[in-house]
Amino acid sequence: MANKKTLKQEPDAFYRFYIWYCKFVDLIWNPQRRLEKFPLKEGMAVVDYGCGPGRYTLPIARLVGSEGKVFAVDIQPLAISTVRKKAAHESLTNIEAVLVDSYNTGIQSSSIDLVLLVDTLHLIGDCDALFREIRRILKQDGILFMDPGHMKMSRAREIVEGTRLFTVAECRGHDMLVAPKAKQ
Repeated sequence: MANKKTLKQEPDAFYRFYIWYCKFVDLIWNPQRRLEKFPLKEGMAVVDYGCGPGRYTLPIARLVGSEGKVFAVDIQPLAISTVRKKAAHESLTNIEAVLVDSYNTGIQSSSIDLVLLVDTLHLIGDCDALFREIRRILKQDGILFMDPGHMKMSRAREIVEGTRLFTVAECRGHDMLVAPKAKQ
């Protein structure tokens, strides 16, 4: 069942437009400034879930350093190839790009310090499956950093709390820090 294809990727043409759009938006609104909001430390293991073209993946890889690791997870093959090319161009060896076709990332259980879910939740078809996977890979003291993006904060909070797997620890503007509940 874990290998069952459950996710639908956007067409390549749409994704190519999205890459262009990100470049344009990043000129106006620099994603580097956003990094200050992420609870990052050197040596962390981080998952950028729905990494897209790597606008956060690469800067995070530089911040966590050679002792850290960043998993760039996406359903779009062009996203994964874009991240791999950018990482190679910058000689970043602590990035692992993971192409998925289900919510199962294949990442080791209880191995991740931080999961980023930035402007992705509105695209998720099975939120329960997504949050079960995030809970599985997060360490007990790990954190989920969420920006609901195109979704209202109240709806995102309702989804997170409805899973009964997480507690919203803090809301800052349009960002949420979410902590896993103890495994039973």
